[in-house]
Amino acid sequence: SGGGKRRWLAATAALLVMGAGGVWAVGAGLGPGGSGGAGEPDGSKGAAEAFSPWRTPLRTAGSATPVCSPGEGSGEGLADGSGSGEAGSGRPSGLYCAAGGAGVSRLDPADGRVLWSRRAPAPGPSVGVVSVSGGLVHTAVPGGKLRAYDPVKGEQVWDADLSPYLGTPFDAGDTLLLVAEDGTTEALDSATGVSLWRHPLAGHQRPDYALYDDRTGLAYAFEHSAYGSTTLVTAVDAATGHTAWQRRLDGMLTPVGTSDGALVLTAMNGDAQTVGLVRYEPGSRHVVRLDLPFRMNEPEVVVGGDTAYLLAHGGTLVAAGLRPDGGETVRWQLETAAGRTSAPVLAAGDRLYFSAADGRLLAVDTEHGKLLGQTGPRLRNGRLTYSSALPAPVAAGRTVFGTAPDGSVFAVDGQDPARW
Repeated sequence: SGGGKRRWLAATAALLVMGAGGVWAVGAGLGPGGSGGAGEPDGSKGAAEAFSPWRTPLRTAGSATPVCSPGEGSGEGLADGSGSGEAGSGRPSGLYCAAGGAGVSRLDPADGRVLWSRRAPAPGPSVGVVSVSGGLVHTAVPGGKLRAYDPVKGEQVWDADLSPYLGTPFDAGDTLLLVAEDGTTEALDSATGVSLWRHPLAGHQRPDYALYDDRTGLAYAFEHSAYGSTTLVTAVDAATGHTAWQRRLDGMLTPVGTSDGALVLTAMNGDAQTVGLVRYEPGSRHVVRLDLPFRMNEPEVVVGGDTAYLLAHGGTLVAAGLRPDGGETVRWQLETAAGRTSAPVLAAGDRLYFSAADGRLLAVDTEHGKLLGQTGPRLRNGRLTYSSALPAPVAAGRTVFGTAPDGSVFAVDGQDPARW
């Protein structure tokens, strides 16, 4: 049902336990985790001139795993003169992380130093980094407030009441989309919090937003029929609210990506298992259905070029072709033995990264389907913890940023996974 799917989407928002507190700055005597100095070294410094791995423990509560978002742009340095962004490095202007007990923090991507943090008293309501867009950092407290902070100083710029809306805001470029109880969609300008448009989507009762394509500016809403026999899909211009196209497709489908102008969706059976992929071309209205060789339980999916990568519970990773003629469905399959995982993230150099529940970060060669390397586990007190969803890593340039249940944020060299 629409409500069940919404609860599932809300669970994957990687919301973390904390509240809103005052801004505090890290001085010379107070480094990450209160230990002083910059982030702790993490690994060999033999190639320090080219790349220096780091690890920063955040002051988290319980077994909270931090969730991070990169700042807008790369190689621009930091606006306040702090940090060490490098021109052409591909490094983000900042790394913004949230965790239970730690609040929202800005880390220097080069060395892991905490530049500012909006710390929260514990216990507090759930909150997580929603987006970094419109020049601001956004966090959401379900049933409470949507807050926007200045990325350089950490000062609150604006807030909005979330109580009339379902779930959390959906990040669509420089727009935040909210769905009300009656199914009405409202779009907020992420820079100002001003409402850009508000209206229901034709044919929808309670739409879910599952995908945004920054190349076209389109956000994709979907809604299953009462018994899951069909899915209504609507492509909406996030900035204006204009409906670009709408189509009802057979099956219980969820948009997961785009490929050469076509929308890619997963297809589930009545047991909520993913059994195939659907490729829909809105211009020609051509539909191609691709069957998977076996059922996959709740896979996380990322689409790159003409390939979809499906990472299921249990660690099975499948690369499925998305050719318009429907040929060559499975290109390779890899058993990662990772158990429960985050969503996979694609990066340059034929790389795919994802995190495991024990804090490992894994790298896979997408061309050959081979495991390239992985970090060691990072558990709190040696115990495997549970959370509704695992935050995905962040890949920027040659750096990959991971988070772990020991409350740490760390950076490794994406060019050399074998040395992790």
